[in-house]
Amino acid sequence: MKHIRFACAACALLLAACATTGKKSSDASAQYKAFSGSVTTIEKYGHAVTDIAFADMQAAGYEHGDVVTVTFDNGYTFDAPIVANYDVDRGAYLVRTNYANGFVAACINYGKMNETANVRVGSTLAVAMKEKAGYLEQYEVRSLVRTDERGDYRSDDAFANFREVSYGAIGKNILYRGSHPTRTGWTRAPFVSALMEKAHIKTVVNMSDSEAELASYLAASNNERSAFYASLAAHDSVVCLSMSMDFTADDFAANIVRGVRFMLSHEAPYYLHCNEGKDRTGFIFVLLESLAGAKKADMLADYMESYVNFYHVEKNSRKYDIIAKANFEPMYAFIANGTTPAKGARAYLTKHGMSDAEVDALVATLK
Repeated sequence: MKHIRFACAACALLLAACATTGKKSSDASAQYKAFSGSVTTIEKYGHAVTDIAFADMQAAGYEHGDVVTVTFDNGYTFDAPIVANYDVDRGAYLVRTNYANGFVAACINYGKMNETANVRVGSTLAVAMKEKAGYLEQYEVRSLVRTDERGDYRSDDAFANFREVSYGAIGKNILYRGSHPTRTGWTRAPFVSALMEKAHIKTVVNMSDSEAELASYLAASNNERSAFYASLAAHDSVVCLSMSMDFTADDFAANIVRGVRFMLSHEAPYYLHCNEGKDRTGFIFVLLESLAGAKKADMLADYMESYVNFYHVEKNSRKYDIIAKANFEPMYAFIANGTTPAKGARAYLTKHGMSDAEVDALVATLK
């Protein structure tokens, strides 16, 4: 039977540096009811939603920060923390409580649970307590909270996570990033759309949606529909990449190449976005900034600005440093790949199909 144990490098560092809060039970599995259920949905990114309600688990004493053992009917098993969102390192297992109408989902951060565990709709599973509060300190540090109210944010730009990026050799009024400008139920959308229009955006690289998904968002029935975005789409100035979350995957790289080639054949200013504009968008900006010779400190600040904007994470706080180490550093290292970021970014693009001439054209386009 294959057994995967949850591991978190940042967690180990923190636990070594500070005392653990709360008493943990080594025989917690004997004290708490185990839950059985089945997979009801495989989400777009491979997460396995179950019919186990988190409210029922809470009634039995389970809480965010507990570590549980998940066992599927095919024998695949792993240990993971219960968290609200994706409050773990890249590649780590988690049991997520948000986004599925109160039902828990078995997930891999930046990975595909369905492929890794070979599970599908109808697969059954058991969830049992492994260690009470075993991840609580890390969860409290990592957990992120946002609201959908404009009044809770310092500016329209912060609420929309919208900004121009001009580090290294990237010129002014060329490259912009931010959150989704027309997604259904996304209260930030009208603010994003207005800021895009103000910046005179001419080309959009949409990293999150398929063409069908975007069409649904642009339907007249959507209260957050962006007429400006619709006009760009009508003039073939939007490319939909429908990207996965795993930046190490070949299909992810193939879509990156599709996106930058689209930029080469269309006019600036460019707007690049996914949903929140921080993960997939974060990677492509580290890549483009690397190619343009930006300083690492500037790339880090740009990446983390999304967490400052969305979740009010304070600069130079412990939470800020942990997120940077868990999220930005792996992207940066993956792109640099043992050489300089500029050389690594070029190698990444040429490895996945671009010619040196196309990369040179991209560098020139960003100036």
